[in-house]
Amino acid sequence: MKIIKEKSRNFDLIFKKLINKRIDAVNKNIEIKVKKIINDVKKYGDTSLIYSIKKFDKNTIEKKDILLNSKKISQYSKNIDPKILKSFKIAVKRINKYHLKQYPKNFTSKEKGISLSQRWTPIDSVGIYVPGGKASYPSSLIMSLIPAKIAGVKRIVVTTPSQKGKFNPYIMAILKLFKIKEVYQIGGAHAIAAMSYGTESIKPVSKIFGPGNIYVSTAKKQIFGKSGIDTIAGPSEIVVVADKKNKPDWIASDLIAQAEHDEKSQSILITDNLNFASKVKESIKRLTKNQIKKKTINQSLENFGVIIVIKSIKNSYKYVNEISPEHLHLQTSINEYIYKRVTNAGAVFFGSYSTESFGDYIAGTNHVLPTSGSARFSSGLGVLDFMKRNSAIRITKKGFKKLSTYTQQMAEAEGLYAHKLSVKIREN
Repeated sequence: MKIIKEKSRNFDLIFKKLINKRIDAVNKNIEIKVKKIINDVKKYGDTSLIYSIKKFDKNTIEKKDILLNSKKISQYSKNIDPKILKSFKIAVKRINKYHLKQYPKNFTSKEKGISLSQRWTPIDSVGIYVPGGKASYPSSLIMSLIPAKIAGVKRIVVTTPSQKGKFNPYIMAILKLFKIKEVYQIGGAHAIAAMSYGTESIKPVSKIFGPGNIYVSTAKKQIFGKSGIDTIAGPSEIVVVADKKNKPDWIASDLIAQAEHDEKSQSILITDNLNFASKVKESIKRLTKNQIKKKTINQSLENFGVIIVIKSIKNSYKYVNEISPEHLHLQTSINEYIYKRVTNAGAVFFGSYSTESFGDYIAGTNHVLPTSGSARFSSGLGVLDFMKRNSAIRITKKGFKKLSTYTQQMAEAEGLYAHKLSVKIREN
C-alpha cells in the first residue's frame, strides 16, 4: 500500500489518477456479448435461458426448474446454523425499523380555485438480482427486500444462480422468511434480460435492483429504459480519515475489511501524520498474513489502496468530496467539523467503535450505496427507490381566471400556439 504526500510536487496529478483508477473502462467486447445475450432472450425466451444457464451458470436444468419451488427453498433450512440465522433476524428488525422512517408523506397545497397535490405509490413489480459467486451476500438481499416491502411493492421477483446446483442456504432462508414466491435460478446478463423483457416462464418487472459482475452491470445499462434500474454498482470502497491518536491496528483492520471484498476494491487512508501512516502500513502487512482472503486483500491494496498524508486534518473534507466515497469513516478529534463540510459520501461512520462492518450488517442503515464517485449525485438504497410519485392538479373556474392570461403569454413566448388555444378556448 503506497503512501503519497500532499506536499509532493506532483501530488495533484497523482491524486487525479487515483480517483480515475476506480472507474472501469468500457469493455466493448463485453458490451457486444451482453447485447447478444439480451437479444437471444428477447427472441428465444426460455430456450435461450436454458442455454445460458448451462453455458454461464454451469447448471443443467429443464424449463420446469427455472422457477424454484418452495419445497426446494425449504430444504436448505436444514443446512443453516440457528445462531447465525438469529443474527440475520435481529438485523432484519433493526433495518426494518430504520427504513420505516423513510416512508414519504403525501401532501396537498390549496389556494382559492387551485389545488395541487402529490401522491406516492409503490412500483408494481421489481426484480432483485442476487449474485451466486464469490459475492453471494444474504445481507444484500435483506437490504433490498425490506425497503421493497415497506414501499408496498406487490410483486417481488428474485433471480439467483446456483453454484453447481447448490445455493447459499442463508439466502434461501431469507427468501423463506420474507415469503418470496417468485425465485428463479438464473444468473448473469440473461437474468437481467429475462426480468426486463420476460420469457414464457417469467413476467417482466418494472425495475431491477441488485449488484453483480461486469456482465450484470453492462446488461443493466443496456436494458435501462425498458426497465428501471437502481444503479450501476462498482467495486466497494472506503475512505478512513484518522489522526495519530488512533490505534494503527484498528485503522488497518478497517482498510483490510474493505479490501477483502474484491481485487478492485479501494481502501484509502487520509491522515496528517507520516509516522502514523507508516505504523498503519506495518499493521496491514502483519494483520493480512492470517486472513483467509489475503490474496484478494493484497491485490486490492497493492493496485488501488493508498495512504494520503496531508498537512492538516482539517482539510481532509476537500479530498473526501473529490473522491466521493461509498463509505467514509471519521476517526479524529474534529469529526463533526469535517462532517459538516462533507457533501459527497454514501454512508458516514463516526469514531473508533463505529466500524463500517456494522453498517454492512446490523446497524439498520442500508449498505447498498453509491460507488465509483457516484455519491456526487446519488444516495444509498431506500424506500423511495421502490416508489414513484405523481402530481395532481385541480383548477376551478375561479382558478382558471387567475392563471389563464399568464399561461397564454408564456405559451406565445415559446411559440406553442395550440397551448395558448387550449386555454383561450375556455374563456367564453
